[in-house]
Amino acid sequence: MSPSVPPGAKVLLLDGNSLAYRAFFALPPDLVTASGQHTNAVLGFTSMLVNLVKDQKPDLVVATFDRPEPTFRHIRNPEYKAQRDKTPDVLIQQMGLIRQLVDTLKIPTVYAKGFEADDVIGTLALQAKALGLNAVIVTGDRDSYQLVSDPHIKVMYNRRGVSDYVLYDEAGILEKTGVTPAQYPEYAALRGDPSDNLPGIAGVGEKTAAKLITTYGGLDGIFANTESQTPKLRAGLEAGEALARANVEMMRIVTDAPTDLALADLGRGDFDVDEVKRFFDLMEFRTLWPRFLEAFGVASGASATALDTTTVLEAKVRVIEHADELAAVLSASEPVALAHGPNGLAIVVDAKAGDVVWVTGAALTGLVISQPVWAHDAKGAMRLLFDHGGDITNLVIDTAIAAYLIDPASDRYALNEMLAKYTDASLPEVGAPSGQLDFGEVVADASVDAARRALAVATLAPVLLARLAADGVEELNRDMEAPLVRVLARMEAIGVGVDVVGLRRIRDHLVAECDRLTKEIYVIVGREFNVNSTLQLREILFEELKLTPSKKGKTGYSTDAATLEKLRDEHPMVELLLQYREVEKLRSTYGEGLLNEVQSDGRIHATFNQTVARTGRLSSDAPNLHNIPVRSDTGRVFRTAFVPTRGCELLVADYNQVELRCIAHLANDPGLIEAFTSGRDVHTETAARVFGVDASHVTHEMRAKAKMVSYGLAYGMEAYGLGQRLGIPTGDASVILNAYFEAFPNVKSYMERTVVEALNRGYTETLFGRRRPIPELMRDNFRVRQAAERQAMNAGIQGLAADIFKVALVRLDHELTARKMASRLVLQVHDEVILEVPPSEHDAAVQLVRETLMGAAQLDVPLDVNLAFGPTWADAKA
Repeated sequence: MSPSVPPGAKVLLLDGNSLAYRAFFALPPDLVTASGQHTNAVLGFTSMLVNLVKDQKPDLVVATFDRPEPTFRHIRNPEYKAQRDKTPDVLIQQMGLIRQLVDTLKIPTVYAKGFEADDVIGTLALQAKALGLNAVIVTGDRDSYQLVSDPHIKVMYNRRGVSDYVLYDEAGILEKTGVTPAQYPEYAALRGDPSDNLPGIAGVGEKTAAKLITTYGGLDGIFANTESQTPKLRAGLEAGEALARANVEMMRIVTDAPTDLALADLGRGDFDVDEVKRFFDLMEFRTLWPRFLEAFGVASGASATALDTTTVLEAKVRVIEHADELAAVLSASEPVALAHGPNGLAIVVDAKAGDVVWVTGAALTGLVISQPVWAHDAKGAMRLLFDHGGDITNLVIDTAIAAYLIDPASDRYALNEMLAKYTDASLPEVGAPSGQLDFGEVVADASVDAARRALAVATLAPVLLARLAADGVEELNRDMEAPLVRVLARMEAIGVGVDVVGLRRIRDHLVAECDRLTKEIYVIVGREFNVNSTLQLREILFEELKLTPSKKGKTGYSTDAATLEKLRDEHPMVELLLQYREVEKLRSTYGEGLLNEVQSDGRIHATFNQTVARTGRLSSDAPNLHNIPVRSDTGRVFRTAFVPTRGCELLVADYNQVELRCIAHLANDPGLIEAFTSGRDVHTETAARVFGVDASHVTHEMRAKAKMVSYGLAYGMEAYGLGQRLGIPTGDASVILNAYFEAFPNVKSYMERTVVEALNRGYTETLFGRRRPIPELMRDNFRVRQAAERQAMNAGIQGLAADIFKVALVRLDHELTARKMASRLVLQVHDEVILEVPPSEHDAAVQLVRETLMGAAQLDVPLDVNLAFGPTWADAKA
């Protein structure tokens, strides 16, 4: 017996599945976290546990859960529990979180293969009795009544909700049922148990069963005296004897199950308060946390500091302007927690004491920080050092990106929000006066704010590093996302060259086109009006021209693009208006927009984002270079304005059909793999299989349709979407889609499998370990759930493609640096990477880019890359 649980101690034996089930149905189903994780079962179970520990003050808590394989009862009677509805997916998803809570609290969990939780509890209860312990069984299952044995074994029965319990001893069981605990199995056998699909004897309810048991002592006495009963009851008893005796064997709890752990080997374990707090924060159980501390604080060895209120991070700041003074600070700080501010870096010296240095002036010049670095928005700090000829070469964690990897369904990764979510600390409001600025020279408010943020990073980073490891995304952060920050920071700092004169020429042409189209519209309509005014346009279209409206909003009939498309053939003015809108959007968004973003060095320095797309794809803004138009000749002309540094050319490397190759690998479809490995045109090969013709007879239209299906599947497109893309009825699109799945059956199986896996796990996962929660899969709304299923289908494909590209970027940048090449990355757009390359490095750059991109992942089909040089982006793409 563990010395931490002495004889006479109280042991709580938790029926995990029973309590989780009761909790799930006791609380509203719409309890979800900000990321969409359902929590009603977890919250209910946790609340139950807190109440139990507070009220019962146990010396030891032990839990058990049902195992997935059939038990001896299922083998004995295949109909056992067969009538039960399937456990709701939302509850299945939360069972893992409930077990995580139990593990975090260091509550021992005991199992027995082939037996139910009841049998494990029965076994542990008798072990407790033999050890002189007092066991309290906590359950919502009445079968446990049979285990009660004064004074050592009692049952705390959950009647309803999460707090309505009643504690039964032997007298309580007798009063409740009319029989003793020892008689309970035979009593239950007579009345049956519909919840377990075990019917009772016809005409025998609870009162009759209790009366028979107390009168005759048990089944043997009852069936020996059937002639003493009324004719109806006698007939029922005689017809049901075999049923009742079989029921006893099913209902009697086993008390010698082969458990994996014995009670004598279990002891009370001390849990990590911080780890429990992280779980509560993840589940957003804010109001439950104080109750938990009150219930568990002393008995479970929690430190007194766990009861402290939120710590407001305050900094004591001194200024460093000389490199030798900074070297001493850096040599003593590993890892280095930092934050950037205007013209300076805040570096934590002593997080506990709140000591921070503000590095500015000459100390920044040439500063290279090679120690492990923790930061939030590390690109900002890197860009600051790049401007001073310095660098950060060993970023371990960017807390914003780490938070994204942990919860990509969220869109809130601000430092103060992450601090509140994962720790007990908080930041003062920006610009708030500081109470401790006497640690050296008083500095500006912006520097104090940076110092506070550096302390926040020092507090948050260890928590998120532990969470990354616990969630299985530690390697993804270490090998891909963290190194990528520096790659993107360098691309942002370098920027991409712009031919400003050429861009103005494009803008002016678009202005002239807008003027021309506007005048033509005036001529057709017969008068001038503001073509950009919805109100005036509505008047022209539906009152003067009498065209047919299709949608009506709160302010009147719609004039959106979908409406105009339907009206295209009703009046020539509509065609001109559609052309005008396209040209005007190009003028304002890209003509004026790109010109406004050109900086004094003649380059555009866009921002690249790692935490926006749930699939892991990169995005850009200020400006959004990923949306440079490519589908129209008018739009594509903007690429002519992107140019290299004088004396260089642009090398554009574009992954060839990477998403389709990901589908082939993930689905492991022999036909699709052969189509890629044959060396022939994959869309022609696909069309031949889909339409059942020889490749030589595939028409341009067939190939186009097959290509649309292939790429549509990468985005979860169904028959309706395919029909819209191809301009054909949904039924015809369905025929094409079914033909595709017949030609490549493993693709359909993969799509279906990913949805099931996402339902069971609560998230999708790429080959590189990137996880994407899709809580909408649990929603009641069919349309929402259907859209979520499409997301689940494409998440693995898009995620893998994103991961491959990120690996390639990191490796390519590393090799360019290691080989001391002058070639440099200047832009990333979708599956393209663009480099500036001097003529002397043409061959070396081509070889390096090809090897790096094609070797970023080992798939069942080879990765392929298109490479081309040009004096502009447009020329290289051509």
